[in-house]
Amino acid sequence: MRARRGHRRSHRELLGGRPCSCEMGNLYRFTEPIVLLVLARRGTAHGYQIAAEAEPLAVTHAGIDGAAVYRTLRRLETTGCVTSAWDTTGGGPARRVYTLTDRGLEHLGEWVEVLASISSSLNSILRESRQAVASRGAAAPSAKRARK
Repeated sequence: MRARRGHRRSHRELLGGRPCSCEMGNLYRFTEPIVLLVLARRGTAHGYQIAAEAEPLAVTHAGIDGAAVYRTLRRLETTGCVTSAWDTTGGGPARRVYTLTDRGLEHLGEWVEVLASISSSLNSILRESRQAVASRGAAAPSAKRARK
């Protein structure tokens, strides 16, 4: 797999050479960078708080699946980006509280590089697609006439 422009490899080395979660094979609805961002904003939060704040940041119409948030939190905890502890204060059952670590903040920075590169690529596709539609639209018959 080709490395994204500007993406550091040091974090890949920390993972024993395995691809980092911010590489293109793991962009399921961009859940990971969104979870990292929510925790960077809040510092510490319960899973349901993270899921609620993540939803408006979803980049697809399908939104962010709550189960995907919890899977992402478990993966981030395994890689040292997040820590968790049980909160037994207050009424009701114990809830797990998640906290972003320094490594997690660094990983969010890695995502910033990846997202900037993706954004640049998407902007190029968008710009060229608009040009293609505009140039074809002037030369091609309208969609209604083409169907008759």
